[in-house]
Amino acid sequence: MGLSFFPTEGCAIFAWDRALFFWWNGFAGRNPVLDGLAALVAQYLIFGVAALMVALMLASPRGASALRRRLVYAGLAAALALGVNYALAAAVPRPRPFVAYPHAVHLLIAHAADASFPSDHVAVTAAVAFALMGRSRLLQGVLWAAVALIALARVFVGVHWPSDVIGGAAVGALCGGVVLALDGVLGAPVDALLRLVHLQPGAVER
Repeated sequence: MGLSFFPTEGCAIFAWDRALFFWWNGFAGRNPVLDGLAALVAQYLIFGVAALMVALMLASPRGASALRRRLVYAGLAAALALGVNYALAAAVPRPRPFVAYPHAVHLLIAHAADASFPSDHVAVTAAVAFALMGRSRLLQGVLWAAVALIALARVFVGVHWPSDVIGGAAVGALCGGVVLALDGVLGAPVDALLRLVHLQPGAVER
């Protein structure tokens, strides 16, 4: 599989990655309505996911202890995903598409010229979605749809390579799985914290 090396040392893009990016990003700049929607999703849908988590935490019935515990886990998984992404970005300082090809990319949003791999937006949203696996089908559908939309939008607007969003999804899923695997360790302290802030009843559903 062909590689295209950029001036930044140690950074490479697979040929399929570059080809898929330019195909998808090539649709940008043609329709102002589509461009605007993509820009909104790419920049702000992650905050909609965060707002949904807060709303669920505050509005859930007092007896929904397992859901509240999972929402805390989702926050922990998101924070862990950001930490992993920070380490990966330092290890693989790959330039963003608009940095590598400044005259060929349709860039629809302003963005810092920092490391491209992996996508923070996708990693955080995927971590939340994975940490809430097994909850309602509606919630799962909404969250995974958000992951897919953010991934597509981040490439469309010109700030990520396809492998960046794939890598972000993998990091998020891994971090969500790690947090769920630590339920036996995290459960009691999380429940105690929720009771302390009056968001959890004394008897905890398992």
